[in-house]
Amino acid sequence: VPSLIGGAVAVSIVGVLLGPMYPIAMNQAGRVLPRWLLTGSIGWIAGFGQAGSAALPFMTGAISSRHGIKSLQPLLIAMMGCMMFLWYLVPAKRRE
Repeated sequence: VPSLIGGAVAVSIVGVLLGPMYPIAMNQAGRVLPRWLLTGSIGWIAGFGQAGSAALPFMTGAISSRHGIKSLQPLLIAMMGCMMFLWYLVPAKRRE
């Protein structure tokens, strides 16, 4: 890392921006899903979240060990773009 302070600031900003995603997803699920489906859906959302929090860092580490540290920034951009696309698919209002 060329600059320790710059890297720390960048990691802090990413953490602040990505940290509240799980509570936001739970709140949005409560708004969009019907009540009879909400409990099971929250379980599935939590399960996929835990699987992603285990698999994505593993894949990122494996790719960066093969191709070097320069691959981390494109991987982060790709993961954030995928997350934005998935948020785009979430409906804004509950269907009646």
